[in-house]
Amino acid sequence: MLMNGAPQPASFRRITGYAEQQDVHAPLVTVRELLRFSARLRQPRSVSTAETEKDVERVIRLLELTDIADCLVGDPESADGISLFARKLLTIGSELVAKPKVCFLDEPTSSVDSSSAVKIVQILRRLASVEGQTILCTIHQPSSAIFNEFDRLLLLVRGGHVVYHGDIGDDAHTLINYFERNGAPKCPPTANPAEYILDVVGGTSIDWPQIWSESKERQDVITEIDRVNTLKSEAESDITDVSSREYAHDVPFQIQHLISRMYLMQWRNLQYNGTRVALQAFAALLISFTFYRVTNSVTDLQNQVFAVLQSLLVSILVINTTQPEYFRQRELYARESSTNQYGWLSFGVSVVLVEWIFMAVASTVYFAIFYWVAGLNADGNRVGFFYITYVMLGLFAMTLGQAIAAFSPNDLIASMLNPVFVTPLAVGSGAFIPYSKIPLLLQKVIYNANPLRYFMEALVVNQLHDVQIRCRPKEFYQFTSPAGMSCGDYAGGWIQSAPGYIDGLDGSSCRYCPYSVGDQYTSTLNWIAN
Repeated sequence: MLMNGAPQPASFRRITGYAEQQDVHAPLVTVRELLRFSARLRQPRSVSTAETEKDVERVIRLLELTDIADCLVGDPESADGISLFARKLLTIGSELVAKPKVCFLDEPTSSVDSSSAVKIVQILRRLASVEGQTILCTIHQPSSAIFNEFDRLLLLVRGGHVVYHGDIGDDAHTLINYFERNGAPKCPPTANPAEYILDVVGGTSIDWPQIWSESKERQDVITEIDRVNTLKSEAESDITDVSSREYAHDVPFQIQHLISRMYLMQWRNLQYNGTRVALQAFAALLISFTFYRVTNSVTDLQNQVFAVLQSLLVSILVINTTQPEYFRQRELYARESSTNQYGWLSFGVSVVLVEWIFMAVASTVYFAIFYWVAGLNADGNRVGFFYITYVMLGLFAMTLGQAIAAFSPNDLIASMLNPVFVTPLAVGSGAFIPYSKIPLLLQKVIYNANPLRYFMEALVVNQLHDVQIRCRPKEFYQFTSPAGMSCGDYAGGWIQSAPGYIDGLDGSSCRYCPYSVGDQYTSTLNWIAN
């Protein structure tokens, strides 16, 4: 396909407009914010911010969107935001702010009522006549009022064969005369010209593609195309300044504006982020009161490991809340990247960084409740290490969820894939199955290369390293030393090399505690402080 007789430049999708039939827009930005975003990322670098905003205001006035310019776009499925008619105009406006050389529209009158359809086409007519904008669009079953607003028609039949390509004429006289002249029945004065030609093409035995191929009108079109092709050198010079750039701006500029918009959307998305924080707070209360004020007894060693494990699993469960939002962002990316507003790298970096910010806040809420209620190690360095590690765990889990969603076609498939990735990570973390019990062939796969194992090890060792363990009375192993020997005489040499300690070394009734410091317990899990 040529553009003014010249090959398409790399910037073709950016310097032309394409308004899709589906009106896909960011729901939590205003009409003005959406248009500014599209204009800034698609207009050349040489255009100043002031000029860009001036163009946006011009488009808002042209499309008669002034009254709703500061309204949130909203989601049509929940009946929030602007009307379907306004969304259709916004779709057109998001292309016009880029000042395209040609604007393509795919059935711009679909999904709206007849009066709104007429108004949309009248606005397009005004853009073409007053603003000089070249507009090409497909149209579905247009009324007479809509059909008469167009200048030229390209009519195709099944197989892509041309039936007519040329002027429509006043009241479609040029078009109707062509068909009547070539054997079609006379068009009634009150008939809709669009319906008439469809009935003629589909309801007669005449080979209309063959008639067109032999017609004078076709030859006139070929002559005009040849004339345009002679303008190739002029067209090439007209696009030289932008032809080498697929995108109007570099990656840092794209990331800056994407992060600004995504952050604004997240800030306004109280349902999503409020639910995420509430779930973290509820889980923190539930787990911390389950393991309320753990001590340094042998039983509570296991309880502390379980508390950390439950915290780890809660952090992993954020995958399920993150993925739906990722799919909504990806839908916007598919729409906006089709016009070369930004690339996949800019999208990937931005969607991760913005989620990190809000995920860190949710993780902080969990930490603030859980850590102090559960009564974990109050040493300042350990508190800080636990907090930083837990926040990093939340960021890892969120990024893992986005990675799974990235190669999933939809959220249903992603939810089915989540256990495939999460279960081996949790089982191989070392908390469910001790390292010594994991088959040798799987140790390197689900243990040594397992990120959750390192998070789990870091949190537990941080909690128990160098902590003195004191058994409760029921936790001691009791034995009696031989007659004439104290516990120290009988087991003193052994306890010097064995873990744990013996209570009552001077007496004959001996009580053995299997751990004296937390490191002895963590070593049984193959977790060693370094």
